[in-house]
Amino acid sequence: MGKKILVLDGHPDGESLCAALADRYIVGATEAGHEVTRLNVRDLVFDPILHFGYRAVQDLEPDLLKAQTMIRACQHLVVVTPLWWAGIPALFKAFIDRTFVRGFSHAFNPAKGIPEKLLKGRSATVIYTQGAPYFYSRLFVGDALWKMLKRGVLNFSGFTPVRRICFSKIKPAQPRTEYAPLLDQAFALGRQGK
Repeated sequence: MGKKILVLDGHPDGESLCAALADRYIVGATEAGHEVTRLNVRDLVFDPILHFGYRAVQDLEPDLLKAQTMIRACQHLVVVTPLWWAGIPALFKAFIDRTFVRGFSHAFNPAKGIPEKLLKGRSATVIYTQGAPYFYSRLFVGDALWKMLKRGVLNFSGFTPVRRICFSKIKPAQPRTEYAPLLDQAFALGRQGK
């Protein structure tokens, strides 16, 4: 029986390698009988600024409410994003700040003293691209993206397990044919529902 999978594309460019990886993942997952939906952050209309931080509630736009519904409905979340300057693109970070809010992803229980994870029962895979070699980013830059997405957002909300696939040494000027093996890996992951 197939999984309900949501593919969340965090790249601001619809012609990017990340978009192509998401496409191939979806083809593989669909062919294997999984029920797949896609959410492109670049297509959403929302205010990216948390005007009051988390001090006051900021009403969510219809696109963010729809995104929350899609995330709640999935069994497996696939996040596809580039790694830029040891982090994710600004628009994707804004999406997380505005969407993964108290009452949706977590709740604070004063009696327990720890946050309650509201998105338990779901798994996730983070597929990301970066220009630097993988060893360089791990040894000299640190693993900021992984810590933020895995621990700070997904695990904090209840997603487990959370896997990662890193495609490194990506050069934007390379012809798309150079990336055929990466696209094949995304297709295989989709078929496996991972």
